[in-house]
Amino acid sequence: MIGTKNHKSGRFYLTHLLVWLVFIAYESLITTFMSGKFWTLLDYFNAYFINVALFYINAHYVLPFWNKKRYYLTIFLVILEISTVTALKYGFAEISLYLHITTTSIFEHLSTWLINTIWRTIYFVGLSTGYWFALNTIVERKKVSDLEKSKLRSQLEQEQLHKKLADSEIAFLKAQINPHFLFNTLNFLYNSSLNTAPKLAEPILLLSDIMRYAITDTPKTGKVNLDDEIEQINTFISLNQFRFDHNLQLSFNVSGDTSDILILPLVLLTPVENIFKYGDLKNSSHPATINLEIKENRLHLISRNRKLKSRKHIPSNGVGLKNLKLRLDAYYSDAHRIHVSESDDDFIFELQITL
Repeated sequence: MIGTKNHKSGRFYLTHLLVWLVFIAYESLITTFMSGKFWTLLDYFNAYFINVALFYINAHYVLPFWNKKRYYLTIFLVILEISTVTALKYGFAEISLYLHITTTSIFEHLSTWLINTIWRTIYFVGLSTGYWFALNTIVERKKVSDLEKSKLRSQLEQEQLHKKLADSEIAFLKAQINPHFLFNTLNFLYNSSLNTAPKLAEPILLLSDIMRYAITDTPKTGKVNLDDEIEQINTFISLNQFRFDHNLQLSFNVSGDTSDILILPLVLLTPVENIFKYGDLKNSSHPATINLEIKENRLHLISRNRKLKSRKHIPSNGVGLKNLKLRLDAYYSDAHRIHVSESDDDFIFELQITL
């Protein structure tokens, strides 16, 4: 970036130098042709050194006050510039006469000298004003262009976000089935198992609670109580313990005050579900852990588990981590962070949300 900026600055200064060389050469040729005399170095100094300095001082230090609507100050400074340049040129003329560089005093033709000097100064002020106006126009157009690009980029990002959210909702809806049919079936299985297989009744009831939580309409705020989400995690763990005869090596710990806290539904249940899909939960020497901490206005969930070395591919029925990230991006924006780290043996998932 610095190299590019330096390159552009060098090209900028070189362009200005070339323009001034062409301008001076043009005026020198015209003056020499009309007067039949060649200029001396003193002539070039008097004609251009002070005037070129005036050009840039006027453009970069005086005229910017006009943009700030300080009109009277700008006019005063322009008049001061013209007076100062005239005084400086008079001083140089007197010094040249004193040092015998020139032999003619300006007092011999003072009125003509004043008119020519002031006119020449006004001429360079005019050139400087045109340069400032052109430069100001370019800068303003660039600002407008950058603003339009920024708005367009923001619109595109919003459109992409809405599309991703729509895709996420579709993926979530596809995972649902008719709730009436589901709960009627679960009720039938629960009632039947009470007499024929009592040990099966409780898992069916746990499954019913989980499905009811997943399918029930979310409040208008789009969030649920954190305690309800924690309860569903415990229910989900209990259900899976039934599946594996209570031999799963897993602990779920909660610390901090969880009351009166709202959170998006299923954002905590989704990573827990992945542990049961892809984790080795029968390794007693390396049990899986899920720790949820509430501290001030921050939620911190971290899970660790050993990877299941030999397993068949298990299709996902939930929204998945990908859709989880999309939902968090949409609702919590910059107020959340997901970090996943893994090795050949272990998988660590970490979620932080500023509530």
